Amino acid sequence: MKRTNLWKTGLTIALAFAWATALQADTLNVTLTTANQTVVEGTTLVVFEATVSNPSATDTIYLNGDSSTTDSTLVSLDDSPFFANAPLFLAPGDSRGPFEIFDLNLDPSLGPGLYTGVFSILGGADGGASTAFDDLADISFSVNVTSPVTTPEPASFLLLSISLISLGFLRRTSRLSRPERHPRNGPLV
Repeated sequence: MKRTNLWKTGLTIALAFAWATALQADTLNVTLTTANQTVVEGTTLVVFEATVSNPSATDTIYLNGDSSTTDSTLVSLDDSPFFANAPLFLAPGDSRGPFEIFDLNLDPSLGPGLYTGVFSILGGADGGASTAFDDLADISFSVNVTSPVTTPEPASFLLLSISLISLGFLRRTSRLSRPERHPRNGPLV
């Protein structure tokens, strides 16, 4: 009885896997040139580039749209580079890129931290129909906003150097002006 249930469970898992694979037959390979970028606080535009390729040996894939999410309301994604630069379709085995795929607009008040999101390409292999909006690829990205490094101005370096030299000189002269003590008899006169 238990062996029959185990067999049925195994068969169900295998069928579910085969069905999920069949549903994603028209997937798209997308590689961001730099998926994780670091910028200095105050940066307002981050550009992402990608290469797209069709792994299918038989189907043409049509790129009909996109969707996106970000984890902050102070980060907005501009998808106009996708519509301007991405190919309308990819023949079997075809590849394009790298090209600008989307931009991130960062609010100037955005503080230091790690901000993430997902850009999805929609379309399909439905004979070029513009009604195909299957999820072909999900592209994760991140932007690490860092605080600007403050470097002291040259006058501060000069003032610090003069102060340290002066302290060293004062210490040396005060040591020379003190009378030496003889270890047994007290101070020398």
